[in-house]
Amino acid sequence: MPFPEGVPSVPVRYSITSPAGGGPGEGTLQLMPTVPAIRVPGADGVFTGGGTYRFVDGLLVDGEGEQVRLLPTNVDGANPTVWAWLGIESVIGAQPRHFYFTLDADAESVDLGAIQQLAPDLTQYLAVPGESAYDAWRRAGNDGDVDAFLASLVGPPGDITAANDYTDGQLGQALAAEVARANTAYDPAGAAGAAQAAAIATASSDAAGKANTARDAAIASAAQDAATKASNAQTAAVQAAAAASAGLYLPKALLTVDSFMSQAGTKVFGHRGAGMVAPEHTEVAYDYAIAHGIQAMELSVNVDSEGQLWCLHDLTLDRTTYNTGALNTYPSTGVAQRILTNGRVMLGQGWTDQPMVPLRKMLDKYLGRVVLFLEPKGNDAVVPLQNLLATSYPHANQSVIWKAHVGTSFVWPKQQGYRTWCYVDDGSSNAVLDGKDSLVDYWGVSTSMTSARRKEIVQRPGSKPVFSWPVYRRSQRAALEADGVVGLMSSDPVYVRGTTAQATASRWDQQVKESGGTPQADYSVDAALKFSETEGWVSVNRARGTYGLGRYCPIVPGAGGYRITIEMKYDQINSGDLAVHGGLYFGKVSDDPYEFNTVNPSNGYHLILRHNGVLRLYRHVTTQTGGIQLGAGDILTDAPVAGQSMTIQIDVTPTTIEARRLGNAAWTTGPVADATNRGGYFGLSNGSISDTAARPHWRNLAITQL
Repeated sequence: MPFPEGVPSVPVRYSITSPAGGGPGEGTLQLMPTVPAIRVPGADGVFTGGGTYRFVDGLLVDGEGEQVRLLPTNVDGANPTVWAWLGIESVIGAQPRHFYFTLDADAESVDLGAIQQLAPDLTQYLAVPGESAYDAWRRAGNDGDVDAFLASLVGPPGDITAANDYTDGQLGQALAAEVARANTAYDPAGAAGAAQAAAIATASSDAAGKANTARDAAIASAAQDAATKASNAQTAAVQAAAAASAGLYLPKALLTVDSFMSQAGTKVFGHRGAGMVAPEHTEVAYDYAIAHGIQAMELSVNVDSEGQLWCLHDLTLDRTTYNTGALNTYPSTGVAQRILTNGRVMLGQGWTDQPMVPLRKMLDKYLGRVVLFLEPKGNDAVVPLQNLLATSYPHANQSVIWKAHVGTSFVWPKQQGYRTWCYVDDGSSNAVLDGKDSLVDYWGVSTSMTSARRKEIVQRPGSKPVFSWPVYRRSQRAALEADGVVGLMSSDPVYVRGTTAQATASRWDQQVKESGGTPQADYSVDAALKFSETEGWVSVNRARGTYGLGRYCPIVPGAGGYRITIEMKYDQINSGDLAVHGGLYFGKVSDDPYEFNTVNPSNGYHLILRHNGVLRLYRHVTTQTGGIQLGAGDILTDAPVAGQSMTIQIDVTPTTIEARRLGNAAWTTGPVADATNRGGYFGLSNGSISDTAARPHWRNLAITQL
């Protein structure tokens, strides 16, 4: 919708370079003003809110395909006069980030990609000019130029004579008198000496009587002294007990950072709890990880409008809840009572919507029992987190690692005795790392960073441990370990830590994502496994999408091999191109991602079933995009009927492979002599299908030994 006539606006673009491949970046940019509403002279109502817009090749367009236009931040007469825009960038292939900017009403066009803050060693602050003191003086009803304003600041001269009456001599006399008064008021030693002299003088005049008096006084004094000492001892004991109780408000850490890091082998941490298995940064996600023996997990922190800290990765609620806008605009009661996370969207409708969890609740529950990575994600959460730890959790530094980006400060956590994890950008230079080195205990590198650069950071002087994120595949673990990485921040920590299959038969009827499911991209709704409302069917609602079934991998064969049995159907037949197909991939040595007609990182096999009923078996290799067909040729089966189930079987023996569709003995490739690949990893594939309405659906997977 265009701006009303007479209201200024500035057309904006967003030109950036993708961190994956170097081409033009693609993604979304959420734009919102830093104030709740703006009133513009001559326009009815107020301007509120913002929007999320897609950018491709530098074009930033709205839902109607029109170029985005924004309200300038310096419109004459606008109320408020000082405000800025907040941009939250989500680029495909990069971590989300935010920046602030202003817009000049006289600008013909602005490329936001050119004005956003890029330096990794700077925090995301924006200097906004405020009203001058002279302007405030004029607004208060005063009249005159700057000279008149400055003259108004000069007051009448003081009384020098009266001030000089209070001389140094008088000050010295007053000080001496005060000292004498204090000595007189409190001189227990002098008073005791005077009492002793008086007692001796009195005793000399009447020795016998005074001796008895002195004896009685000594007895009384001794009794009083004993009572005083007993009272003092009691007070000291009470104070010591109180101090000990305060120290025990949090028990001494059962698992310290140092003892955890001294354990042998690669360390696996829960990323956002276990954000690819349970709704991220919720209590159930943390509980899942800890219940399965994970000894360290990450808690990202943001703050609401009242200063309460909540476990939340993003500055806004848009991605992980049903609400929108920045968390710091919501009151504590509203967050607690009205906001639910939307894990059902990515993890399956079998999940119950979960509430957001306060940081204090998680600290009370887990601090000292597991190692916690704490990271304030927004600048406004830093000081509240520091204050909370300093005042309420005095032993937190024993079992907490302070996690932060290389562009932030590590002075406070190091001063407080915390171990620190500094995660860097893929392009962070050695000079940037050198500037932080003295305050850093552990380095952090992303899985998107090149292997060569990861190795350089591992081999930096001092050989500080290096952790990587986000890890959700076992193949990623193998590559990172080969580079010397010793810690893995994993969104599926139980699966990544393991080496064996967790099941041999599916329970997709529960409509919840399983540990070990490996979509083509993590934390992606588009790549996630979709569950039908009834009958236990699953699908991948993505063009040419695939989904790894790591929960059932690696398959353990019997003496004669193994069999994969699964039902498959098409709810819609692509009558315009019956050659399109979906199916399964299998026989791979690792869980790296697979895609049809693409050069894949590892060898394997794939089975396809076309919409015309043709069944084929292929071997794929790492040196070419197309597969190598196995067997005599096409296996002609009945054409699939929309909505009707078909059962597929694959038998893998030590020397042969056979694929069949049940229902007719002739629908089989027969045993094909091929022993090239015998890896135990497999998954679901949309094959060549780009129209997701015609995608395959699967259910009732079973693995049996032969």
